[in-house]
Amino acid sequence: MTAAEATASGPFKTPLYFLWGLGAAIGIFFITIFWGLLCAALILLLRKPWLADVIAPIWCRWILVLCGITVDVEGLEHADPRRSYVIISNHLSNFDIWATLACVPAKIRFVAKKELLRFPVFGQALALSDHIIIDRSKPEQAIAIISRKARERINEGFCILFYAEGTRSPDGKVHTFKKGGAILAIQTGLPIIPMSVSGAHKFLPKHHAIIRPGGRMKIVLAAPIEVTGLSVHARDELTERVRAIVVENFVENY
Repeated sequence: MTAAEATASGPFKTPLYFLWGLGAAIGIFFITIFWGLLCAALILLLRKPWLADVIAPIWCRWILVLCGITVDVEGLEHADPRRSYVIISNHLSNFDIWATLACVPAKIRFVAKKELLRFPVFGQALALSDHIIIDRSKPEQAIAIISRKARERINEGFCILFYAEGTRSPDGKVHTFKKGGAILAIQTGLPIIPMSVSGAHKFLPKHHAIIRPGGRMKIVLAAPIEVTGLSVHARDELTERVRAIVVENFVENY
């Protein structure tokens, strides 16, 4: 077992540390309710989904501060704010999302599973913010939705973020990538930015509810990969190329 796995799965350090983690989990719930209600209400009243891009970073920064988490970010110079990209990332924890929205200054829309819509308030805010919601049990329908909705968001100047493993890592490692991000990039001609997230697993492993607060995580944006001239037949090779870059910049015990 690695140090990161021990931290994520072992006992809490002290009773006070456990109480901090429990309080942080409860705090995240109420912070999300507050900002989710505000986001949903403003979008419904003003009919401006872009308001989510103002509210989401504030919501996520509150969560990071509450949990005592510092995010080290490298490679922001690779993301030109005047361009759209397909961003392809590994997925360790919910903190991946919060850290990305808080620390990466880009207009981002996620490809998200429909199960997230079941969460009160958060689900409504997610849908109203024009994120791309798919049913993973219906892959052909999901591909069609991604193609149509992503093109709409791209035309509005957004980047599209794929967590390419399709779910959070169960052990803090990088697993096999799905091909949807590579296919969308080839179809639209958008460059791909491989994004590596390290260290988030130890704060909230998959299937855990209590935060293990305090510490650092890291996000690395690699140089864009141009896809001009590639056909959809190159999707496997392109996916593996992106994954190799993500793994290269990934730090397992961060």
